[in-house]
Amino acid sequence: MVNRKWRIALLLPVFLTGWQGYSQSAPQELALVTLDYPSLLARKKALDSGNKAFQELIEKADQLLAVTPEKVTDGDVPPSGDVHDFYAIGKLSWRNPDTPDGLPYSRRDGLTNPEADGDRYDLGRYNRTISRINLLALAWFYSGDEKYAGKATELLRVWFLNKESRMNPTLKNASALPGVYDGMPVGIIFGVVLIKMVDHVKLLTHSSSWTQQDNEALKGWFAAYRDWLLESNLGKKEGAATNNHGSWYGAQVAAFSIYNDRPDQVAPVIARAREQLDEQVAADGSMPRETARQRSLHYSVYGLQAFTCLARCAELTGSDLWGYRSDDGRGLELAFRFLEPFVTGSREWPWKDIDKGKPPGAGVRDIFDRAAAAYPEKGFDKTVVQLRKDLPEDAVERLIRQQNNTEH
Repeated sequence: MVNRKWRIALLLPVFLTGWQGYSQSAPQELALVTLDYPSLLARKKALDSGNKAFQELIEKADQLLAVTPEKVTDGDVPPSGDVHDFYAIGKLSWRNPDTPDGLPYSRRDGLTNPEADGDRYDLGRYNRTISRINLLALAWFYSGDEKYAGKATELLRVWFLNKESRMNPTLKNASALPGVYDGMPVGIIFGVVLIKMVDHVKLLTHSSSWTQQDNEALKGWFAAYRDWLLESNLGKKEGAATNNHGSWYGAQVAAFSIYNDRPDQVAPVIARAREQLDEQVAADGSMPRETARQRSLHYSVYGLQAFTCLARCAELTGSDLWGYRSDDGRGLELAFRFLEPFVTGSREWPWKDIDKGKPPGAGVRDIFDRAAAAYPEKGFDKTVVQLRKDLPEDAVERLIRQQNNTEH
């Protein structure tokens, strides 16, 4: 059962205060999907200027103040012919070594092609821009120095809002497979990073740089993107996927509906998420569609991250996914219990994994933080302690990290 104190803390911001902060007045609560606002406020209150993590964050943010904003209109013209369309080949897409032009490309599971992040395509520019926005928003939040909010605002306007440089709110030319497809449904996975970016934008609503007009315009962009997800053939196909792609699609629809104050559009997504848990979680708690991958542990964690995000969206709209159980007992708690010994190293991962020997990424800490809060009497808090010990955090992560005394 979900920790009721935690749930109430999450729901009150949605139904009582909303998300319209905008600068000078006392900060209102923010309903965040990937971050925990009370934890951030508690950490900010306890912070002093000599804190090493804070100093590292500010140093990184200072280095971004002079960067030239990158644009989706840079690079190759996409197959659509519209330079405002996001264009990227799939990260697993590779040139044909037997033809002069490299066509047709083919997909190779587990093997990332560095060409995907090259200057010809938008993926590298896009990911750098979003990472910079997130870091600058945090620097503003912790320092109160408006120059960081101003720079984040500049990057947001260039990539999403300004007519001459904005990205169209679709991913129809994402994960292109040159010589085969102009874009593929799996390319919608590139939109996942926008969920966290929107949380950082919500932080900026308490700054004076990011205006209400800016925020309404960005909400319009995300409303259009959400509608494209729901209505396009690519979106419908991705939503029908029976692995992490389908659940991450749902997480995007839910998160961006919440951003646009449309909780009614979240309910069908959560209903589908219960079906997806039935489809994806086996009787032992594993996710067979992820364990079959070449990077099987990574994708098992990634699949559970999608459901964790969906569970947060359910909470923010008065529903519950944490407590869902199929008739034979399958659900999120079982999936966490299954993964627990493998991410802590007490058991060896038995599936083929080309990443074998590498520690799991930081995302595993985030989802077990959530599990510890959702299932407070199930011992996941001990797993969180172990993961923090085994997986060192960088400066930004330490400032984001949810505190035990706030969440557990």
